[in-house]
Amino acid sequence: MNRITIKLKRNIDSELDLRNISKIDFENNLTQISKIKLLFQNREINLGKLFNLKIKKINGKNNELIVLNLNQNCNYLGWKWKKDILKVNSNVGSFLGAKMSGGEIHVNGSVKNFTGSQMTNGKILIKSNSLDFVGSSLPGNKTGMSGGVIIINGNTRDYLGLNMRKGLIFVAGSSRNYCCNNMIAGTVIIKNGIGKFFGIGMRRGTVFSHKKVSVGDFFIESNELHPIFFNLLYNFLYKNYGLKVFNKNKIFRRFFGDKNVDGVGELLITK
Repeated sequence: MNRITIKLKRNIDSELDLRNISKIDFENNLTQISKIKLLFQNREINLGKLFNLKIKKINGKNNELIVLNLNQNCNYLGWKWKKDILKVNSNVGSFLGAKMSGGEIHVNGSVKNFTGSQMTNGKILIKSNSLDFVGSSLPGNKTGMSGGVIIINGNTRDYLGLNMRKGLIFVAGSSRNYCCNNMIAGTVIIKNGIGKFFGIGMRRGTVFSHKKVSVGDFFIESNELHPIFFNLLYNFLYKNYGLKVFNKNKIFRRFFGDKNVDGVGELLITK
């Protein structure tokens, strides 16, 4: 296996489109890789003009791409990512991991908008925050993420899980407004609270929170739910990601909605 490291040579003060980085072939040499076309200031530019490149043989089951010195003007990293491991040691811009179908993306920093939008598989792990439209549909589309896992160890902002179809989103902090609107299925766990206008148009899926959630009159409280399913989920998250989402044997208040669309989505809030 190979580890390729690319490091920006300069500060990026306008939009840099990095989607073609996903075309890197780990069997190619650095000369070939350096000729991959990126889009910067609305002009094509060779990757080698903006980045220093290194390659090294490694032990392991996966190739690795290490990307250094990015900032929040750097967009579309991990676009349609299919396999192998992508590691980012900085903040990064929007559309991280959008349409990815496999592999892993690790960000040692924060991300802007549309993280994991329309992803179908794979894992995204973010050390800090992400802003709007996590796991949502892309602009002009109506299908959100339909598989995979997004782990965010900080906070998110608005429209998390918009049009979500399947998969898992975990937020260690809080999410703001319009969370899980038009959600079709999937699992969302938000440890520290959800803002206003939750679950509008939600049809199915399961959402957990430790804090009170404002659901208006379109969610109906049902019976308490006891911990058998949650123990299985707890074990899965702890074994695979080291996450202690909630205490075992916890009891949850259970709500169903959005009743305005005959939805049977579940909202579960710890008692």
